[in-house]
Amino acid sequence: MVSMNDSTSPFQGKTVPLHGKPMTFENIEAAGLTEEELEIQAVEEGLAQRKAQLQQQKQAAAAEERNRLTVQLNKAKDAGVNFRREARETTSEAEKRQLYEWATEADLEVGRLESELGIVRKADQPAVRHQTFFQRNRWAVAVCQVLAVLVAVLYFHGQFNNFGDNIREINHGLQADEKMNAYDDTSMQKLMYEKMVVFIDIPLALLLLFIVAPFMGNYVLPFMKSKKDFYTEFFEDLTPWQRSIITIILSLGLLFYLAVSHNVKP
Repeated sequence: MVSMNDSTSPFQGKTVPLHGKPMTFENIEAAGLTEEELEIQAVEEGLAQRKAQLQQQKQAAAAEERNRLTVQLNKAKDAGVNFRREARETTSEAEKRQLYEWATEADLEVGRLESELGIVRKADQPAVRHQTFFQRNRWAVAVCQVLAVLVAVLYFHGQFNNFGDNIREINHGLQADEKMNAYDDTSMQKLMYEKMVVFIDIPLALLLLFIVAPFMGNYVLPFMKSKKDFYTEFFEDLTPWQRSIITIILSLGLLFYLAVSHNVKP
């Protein structure tokens, strides 16, 4: 131990934690610290610096690992997209099935990497956007739509009968050759006959499809679920633009069929 009365000190001229001043007895006495306390403080300062260095190394390693996982995640996403694109383009069923399996494996890898990176998918996040009244009450809106259709049918049926009564009342004061022909129950019977034919033709068309091309019948029917049915491919393989085109064509076809059904005669 060095005496406090010595004229020289082994710490003379060295920079220590004394507010950046050299370690001299005058500075030590001014700081109110003994030599032993200064040695402890120097050790603590060294440990703090070492701790900061280790923390920086850990952060650098974590950033490097995150970058590596991010690169793998992007590769897995690209692989899934490429596999599905190739599956849509190929004509070989075996190759198509294999490509879809690889795409599924790529999706699983994407999920694993996102979990490691702490990424929450949009589908897993709670909905934060404001929903409209119609979005919050879909069942109520559907019931109102059905009721509106029923009210419209009843209203026009009542108007149909009222105009018929008015025409028949006017005919009482007219000559036989001047009388107007009003729609009556025979007209309503014809309308019901048309709709009956429509609902009979639909199952008959499916039956003919199964007789002529059973593979197409299996593809179209909704309860024939497989990897190659229309409903699965409609939602999983088609683009939004393709689904819109098919929906428009099908709706126009049904409207045209209903229009043609008015020409049916018993």
